[in-house]
Amino acid sequence: MLGKTKRHPEQIIEEWYFVGKCAFVLFIGAIILFWWKGDALISGEGGCIYRTALGIYCAGCGGTRAFYHLVHGHVIKSVLCNPFVIYSVGVYLAFMINTFLYKHTEKIGIRKFPILGLIYSGVGLLIVQCIIRNILYFGFGLTVL
Repeated sequence: MLGKTKRHPEQIIEEWYFVGKCAFVLFIGAIILFWWKGDALISGEGGCIYRTALGIYCAGCGGTRAFYHLVHGHVIKSVLCNPFVIYSVGVYLAFMINTFLYKHTEKIGIRKFPILGLIYSGVGLLIVQCIIRNILYFGFGLTVL
């Protein structure tokens, strides 16, 4: 552990908050792009390389369509395409609102927001939905994509 210093939880939250503010700019850009040119983006010929090569769904399959449907207000369609997208947006908004309130009021908001636990839960959601999607497809011929 030579040379490693333990970071204070406030510093870690500040770093994540900075990343969140940077991601906000990209998020707004993506919303504008998908609102304006979303139809062209989801109707492309390519599709998932993983699905094309191996014939099974990957964890990210449906993510682009899920974001497109979310931008256009179709929440149920978004969840069916890939539930991780709406989960990510929800966790992002909860973290950013909580951190903003905590930083600016110091009375409202959770000091130790469980961001890492929520990220790990999101990864678990990706894996579970991938497994379920492939079971439904290969076992029953069902797909929502």
